[in-house]
Amino acid sequence: MSVRAPSPLPAHWWGRGVVLVATICAATLGLLLTGHPEGAIWTGLLMRVLALGTLILASVRVGGPPGTVFRRLLAAAGTYVAAEVVFVYATPALAVMTGVPTAADVLYLLFYPLLWWALRPLGGGRALPLVPKLNILATTLTIILPLYVLLARQVPGQQQLAWWTGVLYPALDAWVLSTLLALLFSRRRLPLLAAPLVAGVVMIVAGDVAYVALSSREAYSPAHPVTVLWTAAMGAFGLSALRALTPTDRPDWNQPAWVPTLVQLGPYASLAVAALTWALISHGETVENGIFIGIMALTALLLIRQELLGVRQRRLTTRLRSTAQALQSSRRDLWRQLHTDDLTGLPNRRACLDRLDSWLAQNPARTDVGVLFLDLDGFKTVNDGYGHAAGDEVLRVTGQRLTGLAAQEADLLPARLSGDEFALVFLGSPGRGEALAGQIAALIARPITLPDGQTLTTAGSVGQMHSRLLAGVTTSALLSGADHAMYRVKRDRKAQQVPERTPTLFD
Repeated sequence: MSVRAPSPLPAHWWGRGVVLVATICAATLGLLLTGHPEGAIWTGLLMRVLALGTLILASVRVGGPPGTVFRRLLAAAGTYVAAEVVFVYATPALAVMTGVPTAADVLYLLFYPLLWWALRPLGGGRALPLVPKLNILATTLTIILPLYVLLARQVPGQQQLAWWTGVLYPALDAWVLSTLLALLFSRRRLPLLAAPLVAGVVMIVAGDVAYVALSSREAYSPAHPVTVLWTAAMGAFGLSALRALTPTDRPDWNQPAWVPTLVQLGPYASLAVAALTWALISHGETVENGIFIGIMALTALLLIRQELLGVRQRRLTTRLRSTAQALQSSRRDLWRQLHTDDLTGLPNRRACLDRLDSWLAQNPARTDVGVLFLDLDGFKTVNDGYGHAAGDEVLRVTGQRLTGLAAQEADLLPARLSGDEFALVFLGSPGRGEALAGQIAALIARPITLPDGQTLTTAGSVGQMHSRLLAGVTTSALLSGADHAMYRVKRDRKAQQVPERTPTLFD
């Protein structure tokens, strides 16, 4: 299914939208405080029309997961506006003052699962970890269960349904808000459109808590200033859509450091909300206060236990992460030990063979891979005459010189195969191999100063085998061919020596 490309509005519309929402909210509050509820109804209606229009535009123009969010959010916001219309124009005044459930409550309560459904794509399709799920459950149940126990004991019949409905609002608010924060907590980078959504949900929570408190005292009316919170929430939903419709250089921002802390504090915040809600509707009965305090204390202990388990889990996760890092470091060290010669620091035979295999696999024609095989002449004489420490120094210096040559030449790998045998694997023509062999001979002929101050003059034999010279090119064939070529060079050199020549240390 194709996704329609977004058609962003001009960038300055975002700033103007924020100013417009703030202006309408201020005008609505001013009209309510000055006793002009009719004007406040019209400004509130304007806000809702603008918000729904922006959500419709975002639903059509924005693709991908954000588009899904706005299409679902449009359904939730439309249900909420329908509930407000029913509440204002079709609800008896007595029911409004006492909080008796009406048809509007059905639509209001339907709004919360729709809002939760709309917010789910913000998690990026990732499943929530266990601790955030427990926080959401604790946040919701902490409000419902203690109040339900009290209401079941003291409020009979139809009045109990009214109180039960009133309790559901802050409980569902806590459920939606904690779910939203947990979804955002699961992402390292947050979309900018999430900020207005969070602000809208927070304002709905504040408005619902105030509604429950006012209804419990028969003091709520549609003209109460608290209604501006719901107007502002609709404006915030519209701003989230506007944010997605206007271009920005940074559509995401890094997760703030306070978000994980806020999510972890969710259950404790729910305790405070439950305590405040119950205190406002309990009318101060002493016996019920004692029962409520006991229930809340027990719930707090359970939450503390759950948080301790969370701390324990985080510590275990940290230790496991440290162990994984140590294992990874050990694997790197083991690989280095398996592929490096300890004395010279050069790659060893295993690394040489691996490089040959890799180059032959990368070169289907296998026509540009060569091997130079180096053997130090008369190396046994050094060990017998000067000791193994001197022999080790000769090998180290030889390795350093070959490493220096590899640093100057591309596609060249020096390696120590065993004893005084070295190899250089290279890419290029046989002519390049001959040039490299000459450079190696010149490097080996340079004097070596031992730790005790003595100077040795060394020599070596170099043999070459190239993939162009073989019918069946394999790693072992290249290496053994270079080895045989080196021995032919050594044999020919000995045959050409004259007796009058002054022997060198390696002769």
